[in-house]
Amino acid sequence: MPKIVDHQARRLRIAEALWQVALRDGIHAVSVRTVATQAQTSPTALRYFFTTQDELMEFAMRAVADRVAVRVRARLEKVENPDGVRRLLEELIPLDADRRLEQGVYLAFLVRAQTHPGLRAVAEEVESQLAGLVRQVVGFLRAAGGLGEGRSIDRAARSTYALLDGLAFQGALWPDRHPPKKLKQILRDHLAELATASVES
Repeated sequence: MPKIVDHQARRLRIAEALWQVALRDGIHAVSVRTVATQAQTSPTALRYFFTTQDELMEFAMRAVADRVAVRVRARLEKVENPDGVRRLLEELIPLDADRRLEQGVYLAFLVRAQTHPGLRAVAEEVESQLAGLVRQVVGFLRAAGGLGEGRSIDRAARSTYALLDGLAFQGALWPDRHPPKKLKQILRDHLAELATASVES
């Protein structure tokens, strides 16, 4: 019988090889040749799944975001109180090796996206979705009594989104200076502040 190839699984394995090249050697080192070597395949075989390097890069960037999204969706179904909100938001910061890999790779893609229209389009889509998610989560906080009187959902969402960006950046680039315990405490402190009453002008 002919061998059945799971195209999506192979594409994901190739994307993961790209992540490893980007983390080890820098995003500038990503090419069909270097990714094929990391994936232990040939450039010709790689091009069977991705016809261009741009297609490969854009797929790999989406794959990082999709991996995070799967975990977040699982948490969304269980959010019932402020602790559930905190656990969901923790999925977006680098608290373990897998999340550090995701954040490190995504940051590398963001740098490349400044001069790569295809990646920039992916980045804008992902960031828009993330901002929407954070606003939705802050709405859960309000419903669960975790957003203090006088605080607007929009302002709380903006400050939370900015905080998450900072924690992701610091935790991915300087994990020794910003270990998981510190990142978690900063997030806890932020959520505790949001739970207090505030008069906003």
